[in-house]
Amino acid sequence: MVLTPDSLLQAASAVELLTQLRVFVSAMGPALLMPVIVFALGMAVRLPVRTAVRSALLVGVAFVGIFAVLDFVLGPIGDTVAALATRWGLDLVGLDVGWATVAGFTWAMGVTALVIPLGLGVNLLLLAVGWTRTLDADIWNYWQWAFNAAVVYLLTDSWVLGLAAAVVTEVIVLRLADWTADLSQAYFDVPGTSFPHAQSVLQAPFAFAIDRVLRSVPVVGTLDLRPEAIERRIGALGDPVVLGFLVGLFVGVLAGRPPLAAFRTAVYVAGLLTLLPRMVDLLVDGLEPLVDRASARVNESERFGGEDIVVGIDAGAIVFADTTAVVAGLLLIPYALGLAFVPGVVVMPLADLVTLPMFCMWAAAISGGNLVRTVLGGAVVTTIVTAATTLLAPYVTEIGRASGGLQAVDTNGSTLVSALSAGGNWWSVGLFAPLGIGSGVSVALAVAGVASAVCAYGCYRWTKGMPAAAAAEVEPEDEAEPEPAAATRPADGDD
Repeated sequence: MVLTPDSLLQAASAVELLTQLRVFVSAMGPALLMPVIVFALGMAVRLPVRTAVRSALLVGVAFVGIFAVLDFVLGPIGDTVAALATRWGLDLVGLDVGWATVAGFTWAMGVTALVIPLGLGVNLLLLAVGWTRTLDADIWNYWQWAFNAAVVYLLTDSWVLGLAAAVVTEVIVLRLADWTADLSQAYFDVPGTSFPHAQSVLQAPFAFAIDRVLRSVPVVGTLDLRPEAIERRIGALGDPVVLGFLVGLFVGVLAGRPPLAAFRTAVYVAGLLTLLPRMVDLLVDGLEPLVDRASARVNESERFGGEDIVVGIDAGAIVFADTTAVVAGLLLIPYALGLAFVPGVVVMPLADLVTLPMFCMWAAAISGGNLVRTVLGGAVVTTIVTAATTLLAPYVTEIGRASGGLQAVDTNGSTLVSALSAGGNWWSVGLFAPLGIGSGVSVALAVAGVASAVCAYGCYRWTKGMPAAAAAEVEPEDEAEPEPAAATRPADGDD
């Protein structure tokens, strides 16, 4: 037998060990894993043991609260979304089975578990050489890099190339997290952090470019429609809890839900926008001592160029606390379902529709919470992601079949499965499309994939200065004063 890199990677003992590691990490979840990581990092930067323990527990409690609220609230909202799809008579050959199912498919491929130690090692190496300032603690979301690895493996039958694709994706995501960190800290009020979350941060260059264009549009570019501005103009109707209730009621009525079910959806959305900010405050309180201590130790280091080290966290845990992103995401649910009627779209969006705020978050941040520009920017991103979800459906289905996970999923008779969250990787997967030219990928699709990555880079260059400029415009809540719309808009980014 000739030993090749692929055969070594697929050695049974190594695969079993890595699988157990993946199972262990998945079983812990954020509420258990994050306290361990925070405590370990606290010890690494010589935080007092007492402070490190308290910080770790606060972070764990914050995640308990965040996911308890999300689990309790998103279920009824998901039922309303399913009712909306049924009422519209949507019945396509493909079904959106949600991010959790696709993540399960991905990890069950076996060697994808290598992405966890490999990703950590690459992150530490990039920190050491000063190529990133993000220490990514969002380990459970490494699956998004592993998903790219699984797709490339299907295209090339090589795990070496697949894992290389995961590393390239990681580098891109970390660099984008660095680029957007100042804005995410200022707008979402989570100091000392960044969002190395592929599903969301890969959309940032496009969201920023779209917002820059929208600023030049008459009326839309100057209209101040932030929740704060709405509340100033129409009183209590602009309060996040009331606004959430009204939007939830609108979606419930649109879905034809019984009065009690529509009322429940409305109250649950209001609860989402009220309770999650409290949980995020706990998360910030827990991270603050660690961030301050780590920054103090490396801030003056020549190796890191004097830049603060930030902790990478799950964007999903934060975005649902933002009124603008959540309201925009809910308002876009009917639009996303309407896209299913577009010729060529074969996947019915369903399980991941409740995650649409993830595709609106950077439009919300760069516009300072402007609801109109967030909805318009989110609609463009949602359209692109929906198309990518259809293109990736055969690969998601094959990953599910190869991993053995597809058989356990109720597909309601659909022949293909996919997820909007997988579509969120669209241009990072497109970058590797030429690898599949010999295995079913057309030259036109390969060119389009590379073009999407080139377009992402072009948008980044065009909006390079926008996140920092927008962050500088964000004022602390206790100091913010009403200003004209033109004064609150971030400055255009320069190349």
